[in-house]
Amino acid sequence: MKEVWKKVIFWALMFFGALLILSQVGYSDGDDAFFYQYSHQMGFFEYLGWRYETWVGRLSGEAMVYLTFRMGLWFWRVVNALMLVLLPLGVLTLASKAAGVPGGRVGLFYHAASVAGYLLMAAMTIGYAAVWMNGSIFYTWSFTCGVWALVPVADVVFETGGFSWKRLCYSLPCAVLASMSIEQMGAVLFAFEALAVFSLAWRKRRVYMQLVLQTAVTLAAFVLLFLAPGNEIRVVSEIANWMPQYAALSPGEHLFLTVQWLLSSFANENRLFLCGIWLTGILHIRQQSAGKKSDAAWAVSAAVFFVSALLPFFGVRTLGDLGMNITDITVRIEEVPQALAMTGVQWFALFWWAAALLFTLFFLLRVSKANRVLLFAYLGSIASEAIMYFSPTMYASGARVYYLTDWMCLFIMLCLGLTVRERKWRNAYVVVLGVLGVWNFVYQLPVFLEVLR
Repeated sequence: MKEVWKKVIFWALMFFGALLILSQVGYSDGDDAFFYQYSHQMGFFEYLGWRYETWVGRLSGEAMVYLTFRMGLWFWRVVNALMLVLLPLGVLTLASKAAGVPGGRVGLFYHAASVAGYLLMAAMTIGYAAVWMNGSIFYTWSFTCGVWALVPVADVVFETGGFSWKRLCYSLPCAVLASMSIEQMGAVLFAFEALAVFSLAWRKRRVYMQLVLQTAVTLAAFVLLFLAPGNEIRVVSEIANWMPQYAALSPGEHLFLTVQWLLSSFANENRLFLCGIWLTGILHIRQQSAGKKSDAAWAVSAAVFFVSALLPFFGVRTLGDLGMNITDITVRIEEVPQALAMTGVQWFALFWWAAALLFTLFFLLRVSKANRVLLFAYLGSIASEAIMYFSPTMYASGARVYYLTDWMCLFIMLCLGLTVRERKWRNAYVVVLGVLGVWNFVYQLPVFLEVLR
């Protein structure tokens, strides 16, 4: 009971700390002003119909935005602080189920580790996806709904509980809110639900009707999002506003831009999450090792990539320059990066991070003993960014797009950390994550202050 109260106090402090920070945040001049104006000029259904017909199919996200801007700043601050608590708590809940560790046995250290995920992120990712009023509603709120919609799914898959009809009372609304807010989250949610349905049918020769119903509702909501008449209008407008060259790009040029942008995100914004995976992987090799030379090779390779990811903290940014040369994502890109303009050093950096991502896939295969859930989560973290191949706002939306990637990588890190056998090493791992998070926060402090200003 004493341990439970420690966790309750921890999350309460997390909530009030987030609320204190958000109390300093107000409306922005851009999208927030737009949503404030139209949410006060139109009725609820009038607004949703107008947005669906003329701009976007994200009805759930638009509904949350409308209601929030009508309710005012303090409503958003309180709800957003709650979501900033429920999101890491939900990811930890999923991780504990996937790791086979009952929730009650997850120590306070790992509750802290789930929150440390925020500190490991890039400042602009946090700013756009968690602190900006409009961005937090579409990203933090919808991702939180998506994560909690997966909790009863995880209970069935990992045999940690049942999926009763009562649980649909919260999982179905959460699934709809997630799948009709941000396309990334909708795709990830549906993919995990569909895999769960087929996996259970294959392994147990059983169909769980609650899970099938939730999957069907998720798919229907996702399809409704893409059928919106406003989607085509939006694409045309965004090409003109953000990337005029988009329509003229050849498939090869388009693929190069996507790969370059994706690898650059892991080289810069997401690199500490790879560090977390490599570090806990080394601990797993240590506990599984039978003295083989191959084990040492895996550990040393992971350590080399780990050290390379820390170089920017020491002012060495060579491996972070992949030739994008885009410093301001808030302005239109008149000239997209060209492969021919890449220097030899930039090509080396690009191939280095391509090798890092490929290595991490096989490294996970080795240390997790081919755990399909972790492998799928890792591939999903990459796919959630690769989907931006189809968007002319790849650069403009970049910082927010990394948010889902970070949470999926954190899920992997927590799963692996919870399955390290020795308690002292489990806790040491969390301490290292905390040190990296604080280091990253201090390193980015000027950017954080600019975001909050």
